[in-house]
Amino acid sequence: MLLSIVEGLKNYFSEFKILKHTPREFWNLNLVINFFEMLAYFSFITVLAMYLSENVGFDDQWAGNVVGIFSFMITIIIFFSGPIIDSIGVKKALLYSMLLLIPCRLIMGLIGPIENWYLENNLDVEKARTMISEQELDKKVFTHDNDKLINAQVEIIMANPDLAGKNLKAEELRLDSKGLRENLLLTAAKSEQVKKTFGENLATQLQDQEKFKQLVVMLVGENPSIAEKYYINLDKAAAAGSEELKKAIIGIVTNYPELRAKLSIQDILKIVVFIILIFTAMGEALMTPAIYTALRKYTNKRTSGTAFNFQYLTMNIGAVLSYVMFDFLRNNFGNESILIAGSIFALICAGASLMLRANVMVNDDGEVIEMPPVAKEDRENPMAILIDVVKEPAFWRFMFFLVLLIGVKLVFTHQFMVMPKYYDRVLGPDAPIGLLNAINPAIIVTGLILFIPIVMKFTVFRLIIVGTFVSASSVFALAIPAKFFLALGWTYENGFLTLILLQIVIFAFGELIWSPRLSEYTVTIAPRGREGTYMSLAALPMFIAKPLNGWLSGLLLTKYCPEGVLNDVVSGARQWYNGPEMMWLIFGIIAISSPILVLVFRNFIRKTERQKEEREAREAEAEATKKEAEAQEA
Repeated sequence: MLLSIVEGLKNYFSEFKILKHTPREFWNLNLVINFFEMLAYFSFITVLAMYLSENVGFDDQWAGNVVGIFSFMITIIIFFSGPIIDSIGVKKALLYSMLLLIPCRLIMGLIGPIENWYLENNLDVEKARTMISEQELDKKVFTHDNDKLINAQVEIIMANPDLAGKNLKAEELRLDSKGLRENLLLTAAKSEQVKKTFGENLATQLQDQEKFKQLVVMLVGENPSIAEKYYINLDKAAAAGSEELKKAIIGIVTNYPELRAKLSIQDILKIVVFIILIFTAMGEALMTPAIYTALRKYTNKRTSGTAFNFQYLTMNIGAVLSYVMFDFLRNNFGNESILIAGSIFALICAGASLMLRANVMVNDDGEVIEMPPVAKEDRENPMAILIDVVKEPAFWRFMFFLVLLIGVKLVFTHQFMVMPKYYDRVLGPDAPIGLLNAINPAIIVTGLILFIPIVMKFTVFRLIIVGTFVSASSVFALAIPAKFFLALGWTYENGFLTLILLQIVIFAFGELIWSPRLSEYTVTIAPRGREGTYMSLAALPMFIAKPLNGWLSGLLLTKYCPEGVLNDVVSGARQWYNGPEMMWLIFGIIAISSPILVLVFRNFIRKTERQKEEREAREAEAEATKKEAEAQEA
């Protein structure tokens, strides 16, 4: 077994030997620009939905809508960026991309400090204090932090002398939502205030998340030492001075969107962030097709397959490290720190872009040549390039193929639209979001090394069909109810975690098979000089799908997986048909439609591939005949 792995490693890395004659720009592109941009991009797109909710104040539905619109903007800009890249060249395209991303990420990372600065200088303290006291928000604010909410329940239970004989352990309770709830109900049953407030059928009433939080607030108040820790005592803060009072009130205001809307500049911040996302979308939209166009220019037919493997390898190594960085930065410095780090990485990429030679390419014979600069008046008009491409029947067959793949490609968008909030809500505040997201690219990196030499023996189209079937099937793992695992003595959290890991592993193996092959398929069927246009127009089907998926993800999260869903599942308020399982069943049906439809229409789709092979054969024959004639004349 060990020998076969070692042999696989040798075979995989020996394949890269054919890249040794590629220009230095190829290595700059992959080891600096591609790597650091993936560090920034994957962490940015993972934190975006949570940033919009937690830092800017959007609810689930609107956060999903904004992420969907952002993805839509990237797609529509990519649609027009390809001809521009083919016209101005990859160096300028990459540089312009970074000049957009550097300030955009930096400003978004400073939104929190800007709001705090505004509140510190403009907050009407007495008005805010009155609004807080009327609703007793100073006592309830800790329930907005899921980590504090769980810790408060644990401390309430551990302080109950009637449960001392059960030898409960605080850390175990934190990780067992079912045991936590059961012991909290036992504690609540002894409270006269709880009996007076809730009356009979306490367990049934507490299926309502707001009533459950009300109970926790009430039980905290019955224990002065716990209340001292979780309530915010505004009288005590006022006695310590006006600055301490203001600081305490700001801490409450920023946790309640309705207070932020009335007392802060939240609505202005929402508009500012939305506008910044438009410019961020421009930067991201130039980046992706520019990288793939550059790969095509820096390789020929013999080396392109290996080059795309190498690019996919460096991209996924960057992704693994980005998720490790994600957990560290988010847990220690907050969401905004991830955006600031992304701005720094974009600055590094801008420096690397400046070092690229503008007109370098590799010809069909593998020679590195530097084309003379194209005069501005001689550049092809981007619109003319676009019109030329869309006239080709082969292009529209390719578009039809990509439309069929929308269902399974949307699973990628779930990774940042749905997964972060889903993980946080079914696994609790200790959910290792970055670590879970790192598993996928880690499998990709390992798989590229061990399995690609085997996979490369099959046709690209067959790999796409098999891979999309595997990837789409993975979503159904999350439609399995976690309660099935209770029979094994597991907690709900362990059940959800097992299903999440199963989905990640299955999806990663499918992605490993088909995703790099689709990018290769796209640029290899494109005519020379039109690679950027094909890569950009390949985003056309997602033009419509991404905003719809943003809307759908927000809708399904709100309906089937809202904040506090774990409590609802444990209490029985949500079953598989109205819980997160139904959300994933819907997503799974959409995903599996893709490989089924591609299989049905495979003969029509592959007509383009066969036509290009025939055309290249005729061109090669004509070139050979020409050389033979020239040789005879000589």
